[in-house]
Amino acid sequence: MKLKPWVKIFLFFILASIILFFGTKYFKKENAQIDKSLLDKYNISEKYASKTLEYVLKNNFYDEKYLEEYSKIEFNDNANFKEILTTFLPKGYKGEEINYLFKLSTNNLEKLKDKDYQDIHNYYQIKNFDVNALDRYNEYYNQNEYSYEDVVTYVNIKLDLPVYTDTVEVTDPDSILVLVNKYNSLPKNYSPSDLEYAKGAYGNNVPMRKIAYEALEELQKTVKKEANFELLPTTAYRDYNFQNTLYSNYVKSDGVASADTYSARPGYSEHQTGLAIDLKNPATSSNIRLTEENYNWLKNNAYRFGFIIRFPKDKEFITGYQEENWHIRYVGKDVAKTIYENNLSLEEYIDLYVTEY
Repeated sequence: MKLKPWVKIFLFFILASIILFFGTKYFKKENAQIDKSLLDKYNISEKYASKTLEYVLKNNFYDEKYLEEYSKIEFNDNANFKEILTTFLPKGYKGEEINYLFKLSTNNLEKLKDKDYQDIHNYYQIKNFDVNALDRYNEYYNQNEYSYEDVVTYVNIKLDLPVYTDTVEVTDPDSILVLVNKYNSLPKNYSPSDLEYAKGAYGNNVPMRKIAYEALEELQKTVKKEANFELLPTTAYRDYNFQNTLYSNYVKSDGVASADTYSARPGYSEHQTGLAIDLKNPATSSNIRLTEENYNWLKNNAYRFGFIIRFPKDKEFITGYQEENWHIRYVGKDVAKTIYENNLSLEEYIDLYVTEY
């Protein structure tokens, strides 16, 4: 016999209710299994019975004032279970909040131990959350209309601070993933030790890191084969003094505020890494680097060779620079693929996938 739709729905809800009732009852029974003599010893009602309470009683650190909270804490066998309870309950954390703490990184837990009570309920599940930046997150969230996830990333990459403030000098200038921007500078005298020279768009020889040179060669062969146009570098590695002269001339011409939107200050240019390359199609006029068609190919294929578009149009507020569709940066094929597929800037990638919090 074929059942009518409303009958099927009715029977479904009946079955679901039965499962929910007996499942919940079973769970409570399992959760409530505790040595009754322990409860009697401390004159505790069975309604508070839980695995966490049993653990606390058996390990002799029961405190009556936390009885309500013990029942809300999900027991786990982490080695630091006792330490978290004895450290954070006295700080004023509720049982539900103690459960949050087990989702934090070891680094964040250590930072939190040294602080008074902190309300982290909006952040504990965000993987790049940093306890030390909590006040900045809250302030930035209140000033903007971003999600908590975006707020964490944007504050981590210092978008809540003016450019060229709270800057640091990178300690790994030779790293393929070195981040150089308006908050991270290179040592003044840094120069890569493995420079190779590529044929340039203006008949010049353009220096760049060997790994970027080899990837560029592969890209050039492929673009010629697949799209039938050429991409030649105009500039790549530039040392501190070269960048200083370039930036100073832009400032004289356009002023600091304007120059900062399209040129890096000396020491803050990733061209000094030898991993950044400016490209041009030599078949275009002198004032055009790439046609729209050229750029579309580059945007959708650069990652195949380990490059990213470093300053894309939709990321100006993160990178701090106007769009430069001709400026590519070598980061390696796997990283470039992740950045491309997730529409990330290098700043976002480093924060989400590299930095440990």
